[in-house]
Amino acid sequence: MARKNPQQFIKRQKEMERAQKAREKMAKRHREKKDEELQEDTANGHSEETLPSES
Repeated sequence: MARKNPQQFIKRQKEMERAQKAREKMAKRHREKKDEELQEDTANGHSEETLPSES
């Protein structure tokens, strides 16, 4: 059985860290966008809970 290259392990770990940071960044952007939409709705007098089409 061949011995694994330690550089491959380090490279894989860096790749995983980069992917994790990207996921966190996208989640943060998604939360910010959702918060902005909620603020706009409340500023305009609209509420997600009281839509007339759902009654």
